[in-house]
Amino acid sequence: MKPNSYFVSDLHLFSKRSSAGKWEVSFRKAVEQAHTFILGGDIFDFRWSTQLSLGHTISDSIDWLQRLISVNQECNFHYLLGNHDCHPDFVIALSKLAESCPQFVWHRHLLQIEQFVFLHGDIVDTKVEDGEDYHTVLDAKRLAGEMRAPPTPIAHKLYDVAVKARLHRLVVQVAKPQDLVLRRIARYLESQQLDASTGVTEVFFGHTHKRLSAVPYRDVRYHNPGAAITGLSFQPIATNLPAVSLASWKSPAAKDAR
Repeated sequence: MKPNSYFVSDLHLFSKRSSAGKWEVSFRKAVEQAHTFILGGDIFDFRWSTQLSLGHTISDSIDWLQRLISVNQECNFHYLLGNHDCHPDFVIALSKLAESCPQFVWHRHLLQIEQFVFLHGDIVDTKVEDGEDYHTVLDAKRLAGEMRAPPTPIAHKLYDVAVKARLHRLVVQVAKPQDLVLRRIARYLESQQLDASTGVTEVFFGHTHKRLSAVPYRDVRYHNPGAAITGLSFQPIATNLPAVSLASWKSPAAKDAR
């Protein structure tokens, strides 16, 4: 069966380390044949952006989304926030885009389409104590990250050196062991009643920058496209999703839930 849907994350566009530019043609071809295209967070990188200002990065991000959406007027687009593209000003811009574009909707934390669940994945780095609300803690951590002072030119140079030395590949391999990542995501999804017991069979996430293809864990298969960053492995994930109207996600109740 020919795939009708695609999931990508961690393009880190506007960061100097992003290799997403060489995937642009592939993205367009995927959109041309898809009825659903899901952008799973950190599509843009506001912290490490090389644009002139935050405003320029936001404007260019919306332009990029509009160009992608224009490829196929029949394709629905879902945007999940990540920890590098959740700046409040960008969220406002996403909301305006969703209001003006019937094909586009954004989600703060999760997207479920029948037995398929999508999230960014930064919950794996978020310490949540017993009794705390996952999303409250996650939102606070994301906001604190976006409100930090931008990296200095020296920090950018050090990051470049790390990438050239391929140190970031080592971090991807050892900093977040697969079992730990899957255990934390599974625990979070169970708290949201999104696990095998409620019919979930497939989970798609990003953030860790490590590709996974249908890795089984607690009767659910996990997928990760990797990251479009120089030196790392990346591959958009093709799958088959039921065609679902965006109307339910654009309702006032859905907006409040975001």
